[in-house]
Amino acid sequence: REAVVSTQSTGDLLNSLLDQFSGRIASKAATDAANPKILASLKKFDDASVMLAESSKPSKKGKGGKRGKGGKGGKSRDMDDDEPASYAPVLGPTFLAPDQVAAELANFELFKSAEPKEEETLGEIGDLLKKQLDEKYRVALEEEMRKKTQKSSKAQQRVDEDTINNLYNTIIQCEKGLKVFEDAIRGQVERHILKTLGTDLTKATFSVLAEEYECPYNVETSKMDSLVPYLPKDAKPHATSLISSVISGSNVAEFLETYTALTDPQFTQLMVRKLDKKKERNLVFAKKQSLLESLKTEEKAGELLSIGSSLIFLKQHSAFLHVPGRCISAVLKIVSEDLPQEEKDMLEALQGEVVTDLRGDGEMGEERKTALRGLVTDIVFGKKEAEQ
Repeated sequence: REAVVSTQSTGDLLNSLLDQFSGRIASKAATDAANPKILASLKKFDDASVMLAESSKPSKKGKGGKRGKGGKGGKSRDMDDDEPASYAPVLGPTFLAPDQVAAELANFELFKSAEPKEEETLGEIGDLLKKQLDEKYRVALEEEMRKKTQKSSKAQQRVDEDTINNLYNTIIQCEKGLKVFEDAIRGQVERHILKTLGTDLTKATFSVLAEEYECPYNVETSKMDSLVPYLPKDAKPHATSLISSVISGSNVAEFLETYTALTDPQFTQLMVRKLDKKKERNLVFAKKQSLLESLKTEEKAGELLSIGSSLIFLKQHSAFLHVPGRCISAVLKIVSEDLPQEEKDMLEALQGEVVTDLRGDGEMGEERKTALRGLVTDIVFGKKEAEQ
C-alpha cells in the first residue's frame, strides 16, 4: 500500500480515481433514471438516510431530554459527538459492488506499475472509493430524474386537465345508461368501459400524479403500479384499487367513487369536476354532433350500425353508449322497444344485412348503407325534421 499511496494523499488519489469513472456514472444514471425499480430503491435510500440523520442528532442535555437512537443516554451520546459517523448500511442503488470496484482498480495504470500489487491493498482502496462512487452516482441519478420529471407548461397542464375531465364525465354519462341492460349484458358493458375509458382515465391521471410526486412514469411504457410507491400512504389504496378495476373490475360506480377519492385535493392539485347541468348538456350535444358527422362518413357496415345504435340510444336514454361489438344486438333490441313497428322492422332488416356483411357472406351495398343512415336520422330527429 505504501508504494501506491506514498506519492499522493488518499484524498487526491480518490479524486483522481473518481474522475476516471465520471463518464460511466453519467451514462449509467441517464439510463437508470427511466427504471422505476431503481428509482424506488433511491427513494427508500433517501428516506432511510433522513431517518438515520434524525436519530443521530445529539440529545438535549438535562432532565427530560430525548436520548439518541444509538446511545444509552445524554452522557454516552455526548462522548460520541466528535467521532465521525460510520457508513450506514441502508439499501439503495449502487454503482458497482466492492469486488467489482477492486477488479476495475486492478486494471488502472497507476496500480499496474505499483509493487507489490496486493489484492488486499486494492480491496481497501476499493472500499474507500465505493462510498464516493455510490454517492456521486446517486447525485447524478437524482439530477437525471429531475430533468425527466420537470413540470409541464401551464398550457400543457390545462390540456391534460381538460382531457382528464372529459374522460371522467364521459364515463359518468356511460354509467347513466347501464340501468337499461340486463345483468349478464351489463357486466360485459361495465368491463368494457373500465378496460377502455377507465384505463385511459387512470393512465392520464397517473401521468399528472407522477409529475407532482416526481416519479419517472411514462404513460406509454410504464406499468401503472410503478407509481404507487411514490404516492402518500393514504392515497396508495385508492391507486391500487383503480388499477384492479381497469384490469379485472366490473363495477363502474365503484371505479368512479375510488377515482374521486384519489383525486381529492389532499393528494393532488389536479382539478377534476363533475359537470353542472349546462356543461353536461354541452358535452351531450358535442357527442351527438360527433356521432352525426361519423354517421355521414363511415363506410364500414359494422361501424355504421354501431354509430347508429349510439345515436338512437343517446336520443332515448340521454346517456352515452360504449359497448363491445358483441353487445350491439342487445342494444338494438332495447332501442327497438320504443320504435314504431315500421322503423323496428326496417332496423331489424338492416341489422341482418350488416351481420351478413360482417360474416363475409355478402357485402352491404352503398344504397342500403344510405338507407341505414336515413333511418337513424329519422329516429333521432323525426321524419319531418330529417327531411328538412
